[in-house]
Amino acid sequence: IYFGSSSSIGASTCCSNPTAAMAKSKNHTGHNQIYKNHRNGIKKTRRPRKMSMQGMNCRFVRNQAFAKRGMKCTEEEKAERLAAQKEAQKRIDELRKKEAEERLKELGK
Repeated sequence: IYFGSSSSIGASTCCSNPTAAMAKSKNHTGHNQIYKNHRNGIKKTRRPRKMSMQGMNCRFVRNQAFAKRGMKCTEEEKAERLAAQKEAQKRIDELRKKEAEERLKELGK
């Protein structure tokens, strides 16, 4: 059996602390922050000299290191490689020209 009024229940639970029902008025302030930031000066971030390999595919990073080491050579070796490359390019150009002529002959028949 219940002997209280319904109004006394609501009043005791929600309004016993009058500030609890009020909304919060101040959420944020940037009062002293600009002063504090400029005390030591606002500095530019340092740019890294070389890109970090962290998070990259480790197989790619490893292969890249080997490739860089393989590219190192003296000036004589570099000249030899360039000469060999030019000769190979000439051979390929001649072969392509010959194939083009053969295709034209086939189309002409």
